[in-house]
Amino acid sequence: MMIIEGALSVKAAMESGRRTIEKVWIDQKRKSKDTNYIVFLSHQKQINLEFVSREQIDSLATGSTHGGVIAFVSTRKFDPLPKNPNFVLLLEGIEDPFNLGQCIRTAYTAGVQAIITPMRRIDSMDSVILKASAGASERISWVMSESLKDTLMALKEAGVTVVSALRNSGSSDIFKTDLSMPVCICIGGEKRGLSTEVIEQTDVFSHIEYPTEVKVALSATAAATIYIYEIVRQKKPV
Repeated sequence: MMIIEGALSVKAAMESGRRTIEKVWIDQKRKSKDTNYIVFLSHQKQINLEFVSREQIDSLATGSTHGGVIAFVSTRKFDPLPKNPNFVLLLEGIEDPFNLGQCIRTAYTAGVQAIITPMRRIDSMDSVILKASAGASERISWVMSESLKDTLMALKEAGVTVVSALRNSGSSDIFKTDLSMPVCICIGGEKRGLSTEVIEQTDVFSHIEYPTEVKVALSATAAATIYIYEIVRQKKPV
């Protein structure tokens, strides 16, 4: 069992059904729409609910922004690839859990069907990812891939074009690249970038053209946001 903190995270976990929730603690002096809703969900889903002191919550929480709500939960259950993939995001090498959570939050708000990451244990980062994503990491389909090569091949067989955000001699400006088809956009972290197995499965390479002669690149989080919303723009009916 692990602890997740904050009303947004706890509500998302309760609503998504991707975890076993052992119990929920609420500050006995805390009254709000969020806590009332969590109480309602606890009764509806027959989850053990306890009203405790702020000091008890503080003693277990990792920070001070929990808002008087924590939950004791299992690790998250991950998802299969969507049956009719149209808009998928692959994230590789993004080590910082806050940055990963921010990418997931952006993906969820834009209507991305699923995110794909390499298989790894995220227990120690889970709570941070959940909080940084404002609960989105719990709500979006998340595929934990044992083989990115096999996962991308399966997407390609389903008619998805694999587009990697990677500047090379054959890459094109994102704003001049057709992204209106079913697409999987691949974003690599700042340190390692995309792996060879992803690059070898790529159909289209694309980059963000900077208007100035900068010496640094955008963060993976910023790049993901630009790519995601350019795809949203192109897919939007005229």
